[in-house]
Amino acid sequence: MKHTIQMVLALCIGMALGHRATGQQNVKQVDTKITDVTVFQSGAQVSHGLSFNFKDGENLIKLTDLPIYLDPNSIQVEGTGALTILSVKHEINYQVDAKSNPRVKALMDSIADVQFKLAEIQAMSEVYAEEQNLLRDNTAIKGSNSNLLPEDLAEMADFYRARMKEIRFKQLELSDNHKDAQALLSRLQTQLNQLNARKGTNPSEILLTVIAEKAGNANLKVTYFTQSAGWYPVYDLRAADVNTPITFSYRAKVFQSTGNDWNDVNLTISTGNPNIGSQAPTLYPWYVNIYQPQPRPVAYGKATTNGIAETSAPVAAYSREDAKMEEPAIRYQQAQVVSNAVNMEFKIPTPYDIPSDNQQYDVVMQTETLKATYEYVTTPKLDNDAFLRAQITDWAQYALLPGESNVFFKGTFVGKGYIDPALANDTLSLSLGRDKGIAVKREQIKDYCKTGVLGGKQHTSKAYEMTITNNKKQSITVVLEDQIPISQNSEIEVNVEELSGGVLEESTGKVRWVLTINPGESVKKQIRFDAKYPKKTYVTGL
Repeated sequence: MKHTIQMVLALCIGMALGHRATGQQNVKQVDTKITDVTVFQSGAQVSHGLSFNFKDGENLIKLTDLPIYLDPNSIQVEGTGALTILSVKHEINYQVDAKSNPRVKALMDSIADVQFKLAEIQAMSEVYAEEQNLLRDNTAIKGSNSNLLPEDLAEMADFYRARMKEIRFKQLELSDNHKDAQALLSRLQTQLNQLNARKGTNPSEILLTVIAEKAGNANLKVTYFTQSAGWYPVYDLRAADVNTPITFSYRAKVFQSTGNDWNDVNLTISTGNPNIGSQAPTLYPWYVNIYQPQPRPVAYGKATTNGIAETSAPVAAYSREDAKMEEPAIRYQQAQVVSNAVNMEFKIPTPYDIPSDNQQYDVVMQTETLKATYEYVTTPKLDNDAFLRAQITDWAQYALLPGESNVFFKGTFVGKGYIDPALANDTLSLSLGRDKGIAVKREQIKDYCKTGVLGGKQHTSKAYEMTITNNKKQSITVVLEDQIPISQNSEIEVNVEELSGGVLEESTGKVRWVLTINPGESVKKQIRFDAKYPKKTYVTGL
C-alpha cells in the first residue's frame, strides 16, 4: 500500500523521541542530491532528494554534510512510502574532521605539492649560489703556475664566462618559477580559507526517525532554508534606434556559500524576501499629553551670620534631565515595515550549476521587447550634454527591483544606469546615455546681471540663455530643464522676469521646456529673475 507523507515541521533539537538513546541504535546514513533551489533576495530554500530501503519497525535515517547555517524551524519532509515519520531532529556534528571534505582535501593536497615545489626551487637556488661562489673563489687561476700559457688563460676565461652566464639564467628562471608558485600558493590558501569559513568546521545533520509495519522503499524530499545565498538584479537595455522598441533583459546575479555545490538543480528565482517576516503589523494606541513640569524643590534652612541661608538637610540637585525623567510616560506610534505585495517567481527552464564559492553567476530570467517612446533631456546648468531617455508604460507587470543597468544603443555599450521602480509612476524612464549629435550650452547674460539698491532694498538680477542645436539628420524632441532660486526667508523675495515659455514648478523652482527641433536648427531660451532683500545683508546661493 502506498501512502503519501506530507509534513511541514518546525522542530528543534530534542523534540519528539528525544529521550531515545539514538547512539545505541543503528543509524543509516543515506546519500542525497540537491534537486531544487529557490533563491530569494536573501537566503535560499534548498530541497534534497533521497531514496532508501527501510526495515520493519523503527529506522533512523541520517542526512549529513548540510549547511551549518540551516534554519531548523524551516525543515519540511514529504514523499512516498509505507512508513510513518515520528520525528525530525536537527543537530550540529562537532566531531567531523574538516579534512574529510573532498574539496578541502584536494586543496590541502595541492597546497602541499606547491610547498614542495617551493622547497625544491629554494634548494636549487642555493646550489647555483654555491657554484657561483666556487667559480669566483677560483678566478686566481695563475697561482704558483707562472708558466700558464695565454691559450690556457683564454680557455679558462671562456669557461668562466659561459658557466656564470648559464648560472645567472638558471637563477632568473628559478626566480620566475618561485613567484608563480608563491602566487598559486596564495590563491589556493585563500580558497581553502574561504571554503572553511563558508563550510564551517561543524556541518549540520538531520536525523529522521521513521517506523514501518514491514520492510520497503521510500522516496523523500527534505527541504530547508539557509541564509548563505541570495541574488541581485541586473538589467540589459538594448535599443537599435529611436524608432524601435527596447529589448529588455532581466538577469539575476546568483551567489551562494552554503558549503554544497548546486549541480544540475532546478532553479527558481524569487523576488520575495523571507527575512522581512510574514506577520502583519499591529497599530497600538498613540497617546498624547500635556507636559506639566514638576515644581522646583525649595531648600529650607537657617540664616547664618553672613546672611546666607544654610540648608538643614541635603537637597538633591535638580536639572532639566531630572524634569525629563519625570515626564509622564508616552506611547509612541511604532514604525511599520511595508513590503511589496507582489512576489514573482522565475522558474528557470534549464538546470543550473552554482558552485559554493560566493561568486556571482548570471541567470537570465526574462527577455522582453517593450514599447517605448523616446525623448532627449538636458540640464545644461549641470551638464552640457543631451541624454536619450526611453519612456516605458507597461513595466509594472515585471516585478522589477532596484538594480544596475547596462545600456546598449545601436549595438554599442554606452554606459551604466540604475533602475529604481520606486521612483516611477505610470511611466518608467530609462536613460540610454549621451548623444553628441546635440550641442547644448548655457551662458550668463551679463547685461542683465547686476546688483544695486532700489527703494530701500538691495537687488540682485541674474539672467541665463540656453542654446540647443540639433546636428542630427532628423527632428528631435528635447526636454530642457533649468531652475529659479527659491527663497527660504520671508525677507528675500524672488521675482521671475522671463521664462521664454517655460513652465515653472513653484514648489521646486524647476523650469521645463518641451522643444521640437528640426535638423540643423538652433533654439534659444532664457530665464531672468530678480532677488530683493534688506540692505547690508549677504544672501547665500545667488
